[in-house]
Amino acid sequence: MKIFNVRFDNLTLREAVNRAKIMLGMSSWHYIAGTNANLLRMARRDKRYCEAINQADLSLADGYGVICASRILGTPLAERIACMDFLDMLLPELHGTRVYLLGGRPGTTEKAGRHLQEQYPELLLCGVHHGFFEDPKAMAEEIAQSAPELLLVCLGSPKQELWMAQYGAYTGAKLACGCGGWIDVCAGDLKRAPIGWRKRNLEWAYRFLQEPWRLGRVCMSLTLPFLVLAEAGRKALDRTAKGEHQDGRK
Repeated sequence: MKIFNVRFDNLTLREAVNRAKIMLGMSSWHYIAGTNANLLRMARRDKRYCEAINQADLSLADGYGVICASRILGTPLAERIACMDFLDMLLPELHGTRVYLLGGRPGTTEKAGRHLQEQYPELLLCGVHHGFFEDPKAMAEEIAQSAPELLLVCLGSPKQELWMAQYGAYTGAKLACGCGGWIDVCAGDLKRAPIGWRKRNLEWAYRFLQEPWRLGRVCMSLTLPFLVLAEAGRKALDRTAKGEHQDGRK
């Protein structure tokens, strides 16, 4: 389905993980994008970003606001697939997979890499690099020297999706996943919301308490259902006007 011309795959978490494992077993390049309400608003204004999401082999609803929007449009998505839940289910099942970690601040990336190895000893961490690099293609070619299979890209949106769409294939990886702020949680610099908050779809509020500077993003995200309603109403009026016009011609 599409919301504001942004494509979403209607999958459960388990189905999305199974798709990712299939991609890892293939020889061609694939990438996964996750979009929440704020990013959906951004993609509505940014054509390049919208195209980068739509070109992804998996486009996941990483936000309850997106789920609400899909229900308003009458084509409900199966469930929210948060990046952290996705990786929590996927990574333990990838025995012997070569993983590269890209993104975050210098120091944070290395710490996240150490924690990743401790938590998932079945993975082979083949390299890490922070997110501050000048030449995006050269960065991709440098990653290729480590021969990764899975690439975790934590550059933040829209940068990570644009980078994966344009330069990801140069890495030689089979699959890349846009992971955003997951790296800060993995490094231990940011706490994820307790399960009770997540079950009540309040993970955004818990993160806001840790990062109050996100107030603007939170406010914009909360307006998404109203934008969807307005868009749906406009399209309904357009269809009505078109039908009346055709009837008049008859």
